[in-house]
Amino acid sequence: MKKLLFQFAAVIICSLLVFAPGAAQKKSQAKDPRATVNNFFSLLKAGSYAALYDFLPSELQRQITREQLSLSLKRLDSFIAIERLEIGRVQQRGDFAVVDTTIYGRLKKPQAINGEEITEGRIAAQQFLLREGGQWKIATADNRAQSYFLKRNPEFSSQFQISQPRFEFKQKGKWAALGRPPRNRP
Repeated sequence: MKKLLFQFAAVIICSLLVFAPGAAQKKSQAKDPRATVNNFFSLLKAGSYAALYDFLPSELQRQITREQLSLSLKRLDSFIAIERLEIGRVQQRGDFAVVDTTIYGRLKKPQAINGEEITEGRIAAQQFLLREGGQWKIATADNRAQSYFLKRNPEFSSQFQISQPRFEFKQKGKWAALGRPPRNRP
């Protein structure tokens, strides 16, 4: 179970790297964080990986090439099919924003855990955004990226309600986190 959770989490975290602020902007020049996240997700789901690079803030673009990002996302696509995105609360203050998201995916190679086949997973994670050059750019939501971002923007954490990502799998028709019983939520 831990191995499956780790694999799913790694896949989703890789997809969040693509959710860097800015890629969504290029598609339709979105002026608000919600639209940016929606645009980015549409490109991700369509497999337009190279276009997602434009959503990254310039600082992240200096750390990864367009080709590296595309390759990383193609590996993700071989493991999981991203199916849908739900957007929850949007917090915005000046040139920063936090968007609560839940990303749903289906494992392309189902895993057996305790005799049951696991095919679906989801992650509830916050997308950190910043406005750069008049456009919203998406910063990743994994712990390492959050720490990096917060160190460079110390005022950010005092302005927003920050939460840790939650990973869950569907077991016996219900969502369950590792080590917890299934919940009765759709």
